Amino acid sequence: MRNRRLPTFLFLALSTLCACGGGELVGVHVDLAADGSGKVTLRTLAPTDDAPAAATRTAGAKWTVHAGLVASQGTFAKVAELQLADGDVTFAPQLDGDRPGLRVKLARGREARWVSLLTPDLATRRKLAKAYDPTGRTNEIGDVLRLEIRTPGRVITSGVLPTGRGVESDRDGKTAILLLPAATVLADGDDFVWDVSWLDG
Repeated sequence: MRNRRLPTFLFLALSTLCACGGGELVGVHVDLAADGSGKVTLRTLAPTDDAPAAATRTAGAKWTVHAGLVASQGTFAKVAELQLADGDVTFAPQLDGDRPGLRVKLARGREARWVSLLTPDLATRRKLAKAYDPTGRTNEIGDVLRLEIRTPGRVITSGVLPTGRGVESDRDGKTAILLLPAATVLADGDDFVWDVSWLDG
């Protein structure tokens, strides 16, 4: 009888997986209201010892890799009080006037704890990639941190300093987007400062 054992298996627990590329599985989404309140959603990737029902109820295969893509969502009353990883990521709003804005500061360097809260280390990301894409075309997953700010009005500026390898800031309607490769964030350098502004109303 043919050996049908599969060498690896990656279970991703979110149906939203298909909406993102392999590199941009993880990140932070902030939905901001005009008064500074809002919702925050975190998407995190991590290996797990828990096998999904699809694996435990499948016979004839030996599973060796399990991972979970988990989304957590909550609300906040004041975006100025929102912090990630004990202050590694902070939000400073300027909501008065015709051109309100938000400044996001993101810690950088080997001690940037917020990165490890969203995605595992390089070796693990490469291991999971082999199961995520069994064709072998994807070498690494969860390697880009995608941050989004959904604002009350149309975004007119979305810029980040300093620049770096693979760092991209963009805007799409009422959403400001920042892409930060994990490797770039963990490299030595000045902390990132992301400035977003939008039209009032």
